[in-house]
Amino acid sequence: MALRRRLDVAANNVANSQTTGYRAQQLSFQEYLKPEKPQEIGEKPERPLSLVDAALRFTSSASGAFRSTGNPLDLAINGNAYFAIQTNQGERYTRDGSFGLDANGRLVTLEGLPVLGDKGAIIVPPRSGEITIDPSGRVLVQQVELGKLRLVSFAAGARLEAAGGNLHRSDQQPKVNTSSATVVQAMLEQSNVQPTIEMSRLAELNRSYEIASKLLKDSQDINEISKLANVPE
Repeated sequence: MALRRRLDVAANNVANSQTTGYRAQQLSFQEYLKPEKPQEIGEKPERPLSLVDAALRFTSSASGAFRSTGNPLDLAINGNAYFAIQTNQGERYTRDGSFGLDANGRLVTLEGLPVLGDKGAIIVPPRSGEITIDPSGRVLVQQVELGKLRLVSFAAGARLEAAGGNLHRSDQQPKVNTSSATVVQAMLEQSNVQPTIEMSRLAELNRSYEIASKLLKDSQDINEISKLANVPE
């Protein structure tokens, strides 16, 4: 099970190596002992069985490289923070700053989800002129502030879980606009996945999985043969 999960995570990282703002997923392994069953009198005690469980998946905190786009609504975050996005399931978080304006002038993601400011959605009036977004996240048109991006950060050790669409969720309450993170306009953060390393890991895991699957099948075949041998005539 742990090997299968490692394989799934590595494959997902490789698939997202070109996804804007994507941060590699990693697994944290923990060892536990299989509970011993009660022993009958005179029964030989069993040795405790050590098992490995890959129960915890977490997101890498390393930043990806920045790429200049020239688009004023493309944004990157320099520092450990996330953009806040409104969804039907509640607030979600992303490092993907590929934003645009919808028909109502709202700042939205490529999927049309509202990007949150400190007072809700940020709306840019039509034909209002050049949009400037300063390092603190203030959205300005002709020096008039339309809102300030809601940048959130999480306490050390907080778990961020993938929520689909390059979004994350967390059970922990985020801190809002309290980090030293800054916004960089007309830039996008690239994935922090290192494709060569991740593809090597994926190939190694595939080999290990194939070997483990073969050993399991061989063991099952031997058990079946043993059962047949013990069938009374």
